[in-house]
Amino acid sequence: MTLSTSPTRPLVMRVDLPDQQPALVEADEIRPQLSLLEDVKVTVDIRLGCADMSVKELMALQAGAVVELDRYLGDTVEVLLNNKTIARAEIVALGEQFGIRITEISATP
Repeated sequence: MTLSTSPTRPLVMRVDLPDQQPALVEADEIRPQLSLLEDVKVTVDIRLGCADMSVKELMALQAGAVVELDRYLGDTVEVLLNNKTIARAEIVALGEQFGIRITEISATP
């Protein structure tokens, strides 16, 4: 360590630190920590489609009105977690409800 002082110059110190190495962590050591999160509930969003309409058409909507979307069964949709795409899926019909079939998991976090 070098110490330099002068009435007109600020105090300057040189500190030599040892090289730092990242700690190696085995995958088995990480997994038990992730188990703490298994029961945490999250919201996953799937945008089923959209429609273009005029303000007049929008104002005329009433209960029971049907709005045709720009997507069809089998079309690809994005699966979002906190507004970030985590997967892609296709729209499927499950009886009277819609669902999705995951077709691709995003490789980037």
